[in-house]
Order: sequence, then structure tokens, then C-alpha cells
Amino acid sequence: MLKSVTFEVTGEQQLHCAACEQRVARLLNTVEGVGQVRAQADRQRIDVLFDTAVVEPRSIAERLSEAGYETEVAAP
Repeated sequence: MLKSVTFEVTGEQQLHCAACEQRVARLLNTVEGVGQVRAQADRQRIDVLFDTAVVEPRSIAERLSEAGYETEVAAP
């Protein structure tokens, strides 16, 4: 089942530009079960469409953390 989640970037390392957005998208597209990624530097948000049978939001957040981006799931 496909589901979407939005992460808010909360740590020191922020999304600054289109290159940052592309880096995050490339990173998360390597995670099995992730379908679409839209990073928004102007809002410090990362929208992810993923397959709940394959990956959990926690695993996606861990991958972001490994890349230096501390995040929280954004309120709906």
C-alpha cells in the first residue's frame, strides 16, 4: 500500500538550494520501497511516497540522518 509522509528538516544541516533538494531525492530513491521524493528547500520539507509493505518512515528518517539531515515527521 502506498502512503505519503512529510519530514520537516530540524537539524543544523538544512536544505539550501536545488542541489540539496536533488541530493536528498537521489539518496532516498535508493531506499527500497520509496516511490517519489520531493524536497523543498524553501519550506525545509521532504515529501516521500513509499510502499508500507517494504519500508517504514523510521527507516527513511534514519537514511536522512545518516546523510546529516535531522528530521521529524511533519504534522498533517
